[in-house]
Amino acid sequence: MDAKYDIYLSFAYADRAAVLPVIEALKSRNLRVFHDETEITDGDSIVRRIVEGLGCARMLVAWYSAIYPTRRACQWELTAAIIAARQESPNGQMVERRILALNPEPGTGHLQPAEMLAKRLVNARGVRTGELARRVADRLSGLAGSFGEIRTLGGPHWHGGNPHAGSSRFVGRFPDMWRIDERLSKNQITLITGESVGLVQVQGMGGIGKTLLAEEYARRFCAAYPGGIFWLNAARGQDLGAQRQGFAGNLGIATAGLGPHELEGALKVKLAEMDSYLWIVDDLPPDAGPADLNAWRAPTDNGATLVTTRGTGLGGAGFVYRLGLLSDTEAHDLLTKRRLPVTNAEKAAAREILALLGNHALAVDVAGAAVEMLGYENFRDRLRDPTKDATELAAELAYDLPTGHARQVAATLLGSIERLDLAGLHFLHFATLLAPVPIPRSLVADVFARLSGDDDGLAEATRAVNSAMREALAELIPGNGDNAGDAVSVHVLASRTFRFHMGAPPPAMRGAVVAALTEAMEKAEDIRNHAALLPLVPHARALTGDLPDAPAAMLLSWLGRFNFERGAYANAEADYRRTFEASKRLLGDEHPDTLTSMNNLAETLRAQGDHGGAWALEKPVLALRRRVLGDEHPDTLTSMNNLAATLGAQGDHGGARALEEQVLTLRRRVLGDEHPDTLTSMNNLAATLGAQGDHGGARALLEQVLALRRRVLGDEHPDTLGSIGNLAGTLWAQGDHGGARALEEQVLALSHRVLGDEHPDTLSAMNDLSVSLMMQGDLTAARELAGTALDVRRRKLGPDHPDTFASQYHLARILLELNELELAQKNGEAAQAGLEERLGANHWRSWAAKGLVAACRAVAGNTDAVASLQASIDELGRLLYPDHPEIRWLAKWLHEGGEPAEEPESHVIDPLHLAFLLVLDGRLPAAELATLAKPGAVTAALDTLKPPVRHRGTWLNNIMEQLAAGLPQAQPDPLWRGWMESVNGAALERLRESLEAYASSGVSRRSRGRRTMRSDRA
Repeated sequence: MDAKYDIYLSFAYADRAAVLPVIEALKSRNLRVFHDETEITDGDSIVRRIVEGLGCARMLVAWYSAIYPTRRACQWELTAAIIAARQESPNGQMVERRILALNPEPGTGHLQPAEMLAKRLVNARGVRTGELARRVADRLSGLAGSFGEIRTLGGPHWHGGNPHAGSSRFVGRFPDMWRIDERLSKNQITLITGESVGLVQVQGMGGIGKTLLAEEYARRFCAAYPGGIFWLNAARGQDLGAQRQGFAGNLGIATAGLGPHELEGALKVKLAEMDSYLWIVDDLPPDAGPADLNAWRAPTDNGATLVTTRGTGLGGAGFVYRLGLLSDTEAHDLLTKRRLPVTNAEKAAAREILALLGNHALAVDVAGAAVEMLGYENFRDRLRDPTKDATELAAELAYDLPTGHARQVAATLLGSIERLDLAGLHFLHFATLLAPVPIPRSLVADVFARLSGDDDGLAEATRAVNSAMREALAELIPGNGDNAGDAVSVHVLASRTFRFHMGAPPPAMRGAVVAALTEAMEKAEDIRNHAALLPLVPHARALTGDLPDAPAAMLLSWLGRFNFERGAYANAEADYRRTFEASKRLLGDEHPDTLTSMNNLAETLRAQGDHGGAWALEKPVLALRRRVLGDEHPDTLTSMNNLAATLGAQGDHGGARALEEQVLTLRRRVLGDEHPDTLTSMNNLAATLGAQGDHGGARALLEQVLALRRRVLGDEHPDTLGSIGNLAGTLWAQGDHGGARALEEQVLALSHRVLGDEHPDTLSAMNDLSVSLMMQGDLTAARELAGTALDVRRRKLGPDHPDTFASQYHLARILLELNELELAQKNGEAAQAGLEERLGANHWRSWAAKGLVAACRAVAGNTDAVASLQASIDELGRLLYPDHPEIRWLAKWLHEGGEPAEEPESHVIDPLHLAFLLVLDGRLPAAELATLAKPGAVTAALDTLKPPVRHRGTWLNNIMEQLAAGLPQAQPDPLWRGWMESVNGAALERLRESLEAYASSGVSRRSRGRRTMRSDRA
């Protein structure tokens, strides 16, 4: 019999605009095409369309877009076609001929089942409809018969249970169903991988959707089971014999007078005579053993058994399929099927509902029924309130839940909870304190060790976890082959149900968990530990939602330290502010921990550019610590160090230096020369010396700090990276741009790996390297790097952070060097306005930005701007020092801005004579004359002579004359000069180049790595 249709075109309703031209192209080739432009989701309508359309067609053509696998009708149609085609040919060849997928997407990741469709795929992306129609027509050649003639297509022959047509709200799970079918199929064709085993266990916690999945599988794949679907309820208390008797009656077996064993035998004979059938055993008790499973499974070999269970103790029987949670997309589709969220507030409430319910299938479906009547925000508010269990309310409203699940969401879990032993109860009590995310097994062991007083809590923890796993209330998530990496998952609904059913955990449990998490989070001070700490952070958050005692406040303080080290300053501020308020309430205003939290809050304010707010907190903290702890207590020294940092950030380098010198002296005496805090003081003092123009003094300190940090902390410690960056800045200020760039590239590479791509210190390293690139003439690379740093700072630190404006200012400098005057001025003006607002109009950075804007205008031909540029340079000289690199860089634009050209000054300097004079004057170590290996040492010695901003070549000649005038031997020995020129010619040339660079203009940099230490209590 000829087929009524050549093609059954299966497509999602949302794709109809793309599909209709293809249909017309197929019809133009005189092909008979069945298509339905209505969108249907209920099972009866889908079955009817399959029978009327697909059953009468020779080929199924699927428009397999990314939307296609998310539509229930499309999945059902494709499944029916595959089952019918594979029945026609044992080797699968007819599946290839009768199924064709047109893929309009750039990739194939959305295809399901992927392996099966790979050989039946036509790339439809960008292909003309006429060409697609030709390819489809070519596949039809020689293909006879219809799908309906191969295998009867229709609804299942259902026995037992409640033969619904399935839920119209069923979402996703398409890959799950194909994986189950792969193991259940009695055909010899291996559709994907593996072999048929005839028995599949779908395991998972209560309410996760196992029953619905089994029902949906039976309906979609029913054509593979012409003998029918047999549904058994295996829950505790259900009678297997009575259900067998019902099956026998449905199959026409005379049951009168038959005993249980005789009835079982008669049913077995009848089933063996039938075609293949599906035997579904729903809700097998979690404590069922092998004998129980054998009693419930299909009686004959032509029956495939599908079991759903919360238990995990039958892992050796058949194929075990662990059913996971719904994906975010599937959960959202399920929640919103009855009522779509329209406003942004409703959409946000929908996302929060899913987060609160953890994408649990039954809970989300129940919630969907509730929001249909209550609305998203109203239901979300009820769900937030633990005194009003919104899930119970939803169950009362959900009169039409699929497969008759009109009961409280928690009901499926309560029975499992009541069967737990004491260890399992302890574990669930423990889990109720934590976040609904996987719990590291190491944390479980630590807490149980603290509770039992045993050093090794692993054995007790294992017993407790296993007890919960037997009832499917918990699931083990293996690590990377290492037991320490294992985690345990307890679903949010199981935890909520336990909490409301069993009450709050004992105080000792909470105390043990807080103590274990605090000890672990103390490692947060080193960012290299953060990857290992990340799994603990959500649980620490769950325990610090309120702060009933000092230990909880301490845990929150370490969460603040975690955020601070990652550069998440706004989050750190929130943590430290809550800690500060709680410490005052719990401990008093002058308790050392209260002062520590106050100090830490000031830290985050300064990191965000609120220097005034930081100073207002640091001053009273220092005064209180001096009175309460004493002048030399480490915490008092920390306060002095931090106050100095704030003074430096405000431009008061003199005040900062005075404090830093005091702190360094005291730390050396109290803590020792190599203590990390002592090294921090040396680093900070060096930064201040550099800011004041004493680059030689800064370099000497930095080289000491770097050597000690490498030995004490290691080459990749964040503080070591800060020292390398600061040393690079000093080299740069001394004119050694090549040496600075080499160090900066090293720092940036390590920062990306150790700190992360978007850490504030990584962004500072990017900024520093871009400066060196600009000075070396690589403006394109400098612009790209500076632009990236600006974009990330805007996103991570905020558009109004001082560092963000500093990045914008630096980008404007590069644009000015590129002669992009309009864009440079625009960015410069924005930076100036932002810096003046955040730092004040008299801060040196504000004046630098003002000078940059004036330089842009001057270069553009505005002669009035020259006076403004000169005023900025003069003010910067007062705020900084006359030869600050920023001043040098701005000064070069005076000539570009129209200042009358002057006679070129002579830069011909005798480097050997100059070095000789500096040694005799005591400004340069005599050892430098032996090799001239460090040109920066010569320029550092010149810095001590306070060189001018401009006309430095003339100044160099004059200063040599002044030095020579006061020395009895003003000229070096000719023999020594000849020897140096012949032996150290390369070094001499490097010194000459360094002096030439020193005589030219420069650019300022941002010193990195100023560490403002917190106390050990975080």
